[in-house]
This record gives sequence, C-alpha cells and structure tokens, in this order.
Amino acid sequence: MAGQKNEQQGDHDSTCPLVAVDRRLDDVHRHWHSAERAYFEPEGFRVAIQTAIQTLRTVTFILQSNKAQIPDFDAWYASWQEKLKAIPLMRWMVDARNKIEKQGDLEMYSHVRAELVASYLNDGPVIQVPANLFEGPDVLLRNLPKSDLGDHFWKHGTLRVQRRWVENSLPDHELLDAAATAYGAIAEIVADAHVKIGRAPPTTTNIETGEEYGSGRAGRLPCMVGHGEARTLNISLSDGQAFDLSHEEVTVDFEKGKEAATRYGVNPDDVFGRGEDQESILRSLFDTARRMTETDGHHVTMLVLLRGTTVVRLAQVEFPDHGSKYIVMRDIAHEVVRKGVDGVILVGESWMAVADPTKPYMRAVDALDRKEMLAATLVRITGDPIQLSAMFDRQGDSVKLGETVEARDGEHFIFAPVYEVWGRPIPDRWQG
Repeated sequence: MAGQKNEQQGDHDSTCPLVAVDRRLDDVHRHWHSAERAYFEPEGFRVAIQTAIQTLRTVTFILQSNKAQIPDFDAWYASWQEKLKAIPLMRWMVDARNKIEKQGDLEMYSHVRAELVASYLNDGPVIQVPANLFEGPDVLLRNLPKSDLGDHFWKHGTLRVQRRWVENSLPDHELLDAAATAYGAIAEIVADAHVKIGRAPPTTTNIETGEEYGSGRAGRLPCMVGHGEARTLNISLSDGQAFDLSHEEVTVDFEKGKEAATRYGVNPDDVFGRGEDQESILRSLFDTARRMTETDGHHVTMLVLLRGTTVVRLAQVEFPDHGSKYIVMRDIAHEVVRKGVDGVILVGESWMAVADPTKPYMRAVDALDRKEMLAATLVRITGDPIQLSAMFDRQGDSVKLGETVEARDGEHFIFAPVYEVWGRPIPDRWQG
C-alpha cells in the first residue's frame, strides 16, 4: 500500500503467537482499499469487495485454529459469537461469504444517491435512483416547497450526488462501508484475543504521517471511515457550481513562528497552553487570536482537533458560502471519528444577532442589528460546550476587541454533526 494517501499498514510482531491472525486481518484491510480504488470500475470492484468478504471470514477460522494459545478459549469465543449473531450485518456477512464460494457472485448494483442538504442535521429530503436514471435529482429540485424553507434551500442548500454500490439482500448499506463495519467487529475480537494472552493489541501505522492507531472507532481504522466524500459531487444550489471541501493543513515553520511571535507579542510555547486540559487550550488559543486580530484587523477560521490535550490536527477551514458549512461540518465529523477526537475547537470571526421568531431561517449576518465578534468555541465528548467571544470595534482599518465574554452550555448547533458521531444527544434548542 506504499504511496496510497491516508492509508495505514499493520505492524506485526513475528514473535506474537497470533501473528497469523494479525496478517490475515491486514489482508482484509488491503483488499478493502483495492475495492475503494476500483469503486468506479465495476469488475475490479466486484473482485476486490468479494475477496475482502471472503478473507474476513477466514480471520476467525485462523483464530480458532490457534485456540490452544488462548486461555479458556471456548467460553471466551462463545461470548463473542453471541455478540456477532446479534448484529444483522455480521449474519449477512456469513451468508454473503457462503454465497460467493458456493453459488457465485453477489447481486450488486450501482446507485446514484441524490441528497439535498440545508441543515447541520441529517433530516433533509433524500432520493436514490439507479445510476442510469440520473433524472432523479431534477425531480427532487422541482418538488422543493414554495415557502421560507424552499427559499432557504435555494439560497443555502447543496445538492450532493454520490455513487453507491449496494447488494440486493442488503439494500440499506453501502457495500464498502458494510465491509469496513464488519472489519471493525472482527478487529475488536482480534484485539481482545491479544489481551487474553497478555500482549498488547496490534497497532496500525499511517504510512503518510507515521501516527500509530490502536483500538477505537468500533475497530475500524481511520482510513476506513468517511470514505464517501471521495465519491461525492457537491453542487451549490445558489449558483449551480460544484465545489470541493477545503481544510488547509497548517504546518509548523519554526523560523516563521519566531517572526510571528515578535509580530504578535506572544510566546510560541504558550499558544496551546501548558497542556493542563482542553479548557486551558481554548483560553490560550483565544488569547493568541485576540492579539492576531487586533494586529491584522481580521482572523481566519481555524479548526483544532484534540485527543485529550494532544493536538491531532490544526487546519484553516474555508467556507465558500453558508451552504458549504453544512457539508464541511459533516466532513469534520468524519475526521473526528477517523482520529479518535474527543474535543473540537473552532476559532474565527462570527456574527451575532437577536433571533426573529417570524423569520426562522434568517441568519445573523442578514439581520439589521447584527454585531461582529471574534469567537472560539470548544465542544467535547463529555461536558458542556464553552465559548469565548469579544465584540469588534472597528476604527477605520484598525480593530479593537471588547472584553472577553465566557458562555457555557450555549447554542452551537453548527457542531450537531460532531455530536452525532460521538453518540451524544443533540439538544432540542440546537434544532432552531
């Protein structure tokens, strides 16, 4: 898999009693990526995805052949079998493997899934049509209501067109995602088997960044989460133009960092705080953002992803228009799962206005009484969100910021996609 961006490869200890199991699981991972690369090549996809399904089944066969290595194997494995039997997708995987080996190919077909997105929540209208009947999205657009909601769609909505492979007996699952989910379930068994024999579970390394991954993400590897974006076309309804998602990575240049420290009067070591907790990181980032804003007169939107107090990603986020925010935040939610993130911070300029109940879809930027502010918001997998903000006072080309205001448990429904992937209930007040 060398050279495949964002893919991972397994690190296998040849002295491990379960090394044969580890290698076979890694084979599944490789076949899965072969299917991903062949997604728009029907024959190549058919061969690769079926090979992945077949190989996945052999992982447990090899595990059973090594039962002598695992204490109290029969009782331990029986408990895992009961868990897997309770998962419909895993039962389907067993049937699919038997069909491939004894009857022939799975009955796969390609769909185009058209979806209108004009919310941070996954409750918009959706239509699915066979790939050779592409008129479906046009029908969807013609049926938009003539109302405030319809106007909101036309101004800020995005038409997402996504190719999907599905199988006749598993119509509600995209095949590549189904295989990734099944891989995750088996990977959890393999990890637990290593714990049973007193060894650390196998790790996986990102061949591009060198970062190591263990368990988490329900056993799935980061490269197997959120892959749908690579096969999706996003079209803005306001101008009919296609757009791509943009998160420009911020790399650390120490020389430029020294220059910036002098320019903004900050200590580089203090930008992310002293690592006590995520709140201290938020406060340190906001202090730095204040200095940068008052010096430059503006501040770009920055995304910080945290795993504990470790910064696992720092990126500048581009929002071409308001509608793109709905899509970008969904993409960020995928990244949260891929990297096992438990804290997200967004720092940037924002607008604030009093909500008008007679105009439920009006944004703050369109309100006559709008106010400009700098804000930094932290949401966490546990605990209330925290926002630090300061109002703008523009004086010609210069900017002065007001006092820092702290708000807890505020309404930040831009983070609804992140809450969903964390499995946290979305507060009712975020629906507005």
